[in-house]
Amino acid sequence: MPATTPVMSVRDQILNRLRGELLSGRHAPGTPMREEGLAERFGVSRMPIRHALQQLVQEGLLVAKQNCGVSVALPPSNLVTGLLTPLRAQIETYALRLCLSGMTADRFDGLQAIIEEMAVACRRKDDAAVIDSDFAFHQFLLTAAGLDDIVPVWKGVTARMRDFHVRSNQAMLPDYGVIPFVHETLLEVFRAGGVDAAVRDLTSHIENGEFNKKAIQVWNSRR
Repeated sequence: MPATTPVMSVRDQILNRLRGELLSGRHAPGTPMREEGLAERFGVSRMPIRHALQQLVQEGLLVAKQNCGVSVALPPSNLVTGLLTPLRAQIETYALRLCLSGMTADRFDGLQAIIEEMAVACRRKDDAAVIDSDFAFHQFLLTAAGLDDIVPVWKGVTARMRDFHVRSNQAMLPDYGVIPFVHETLLEVFRAGGVDAAVRDLTSHIENGEFNKKAIQVWNSRR
């Protein structure tokens, strides 16, 4: 029998729509997101709206304040650079040290497949899909290391970084093609098998440091 496409729930449809609008900058920081107005707009009850807003608060795209409702979050640049980026780097480099020596051809192919999905999203300039594939590449390391129990912790960290990275891409990268190229370059380092070099370059990549700058220079020289 041919495979059937799963039917997306109303809540998930609304969640994806609102997430896409927030990531595209349609709603300015501080804009209230009211259940009543959204329910009327989407033609649904307030319950799926409430669930979608709660999820977007968890992802850091919205902020909820007592007696003030929910509004579009400000880009948390200080929080990202000062706390979340170091936490993410620590988790991912720990995973990389665990998994790199045992990486199989199939696992490298899995990372390559994610990069190819990333390239498709970049050609469309689909910001939500770009960041989804970017984070999928990095989450793959945790799974390969057998750290599935740590994935929820890692997701809690990266969810708060999502909007920051999307806005950074929009502001700094007129050519999204560089994003999969940077990850291709990182994958080449992983394939080389040197753990210390791989950890160093992964850390620099997460911190948007010299590794990314050099990869971008190479990309630009080939354009």
